[in-house]
Amino acid sequence: MALRNALCLLLLIGGLAFAGPRRRAAPADDRVALAGMLVREGDWARADAVLDAIDPRAPGVDVARYWSLVGLVALHDQRHAEAAAAFQSALAVATEGRELIELNLARARMATADFDGAIAALDRAGAVGQSLPGAALLRAEAEERRGRPDAAWAALEDGAQRFPDQAELRRQQVFLLVRLGLFREARARGEALLARPDVSSRDAIAIAEALRQGGETAEALTILEAALLRAADEGPLLVQAARVALADGQPRNAARFLLRAAEAEPALYVEAAEAYRRAGDLEAALRTNGRVADPVAKARQRLGLLLESEDWSGALALEERLARLGLAGNDDIAYGLAFASFQQGQLAQAEAFLKGIADPEVFAKATALREAMAACAAAEGCP
Repeated sequence: MALRNALCLLLLIGGLAFAGPRRRAAPADDRVALAGMLVREGDWARADAVLDAIDPRAPGVDVARYWSLVGLVALHDQRHAEAAAAFQSALAVATEGRELIELNLARARMATADFDGAIAALDRAGAVGQSLPGAALLRAEAEERRGRPDAAWAALEDGAQRFPDQAELRRQQVFLLVRLGLFREARARGEALLARPDVSSRDAIAIAEALRQGGETAEALTILEAALLRAADEGPLLVQAARVALADGQPRNAARFLLRAAEAEPALYVEAAEAYRRAGDLEAALRTNGRVADPVAKARQRLGLLLESEDWSGALALEERLARLGLAGNDDIAYGLAFASFQQGQLAQAEAFLKGIADPEVFAKATALREAMAACAAAEGCP
């Protein structure tokens, strides 16, 4: 979950990788110190191996730090129940740095879906927890997960007031509003968030996607259009705007967004042509298809557009190109050419295309076409 990753990062900023104050290690504590250094450097596997070789009952071992490091390694490896047990072992002997250990215990409790336990650990973290933005994020998630959205909002609002430079707190407020169905407020707060210099186009895309999934496509488009006015790299925004426009029943607008995006990413011309097709503008779809660089994608799509346009001769004129591209043996292609031949009254040619079709779905269509051809021949009249 994006929230989980963000809050873990913010928690670690405050020094949570170490459950107590760092001091010079005694000789018997050298391996614990080494494990701490490995954790700090992100070398989790080696840290685990070092810790596994330590007997916490040995003289000179900093037991609280040992169990804190064991918990951090287990938390990283997603052994969440083991992590919680390790942090509890650390708390049983720790005389210093208990608040930091409680914060890590809260993370482990969250991962085991013990949301009440997470809140309790956060409460015990006291002033240290209140000094870290990640703790506010963690509290908000725990409160929401235990069915208290008002308390979740209060945690985010409190954190945002105390840490105005942390955009993640405002970002999560927007997502919470979307989950609560407060879409207009989510859009308003989203627009305010996007005006900050420390957010990016990815934020606009994420907010718009959350709104789209909530069925609020108009609000999502408003967010994206405002972001497009400020974006330096507008490609991803345009693609997301096209997706939202399609969901909103605006395929023509989607095509226009995709055309703009295709200037930097030509592969999107195929999608732009498809959007025009969905809008019923086959002329624009064919025109856009002409800009597709991939010859296989271009030929396949063009055949479909010509068939939909009832340009039977144009569709049949593609036969040689399709064969050259190795597409003639494709069942869908063969059926399309057979249908165009039938519409031209070329029954023998249509039968030649239908011969060899094996795909069950296409075969069923081919059978229906053969029946139409037989009726046509019996009536001595064809389309």
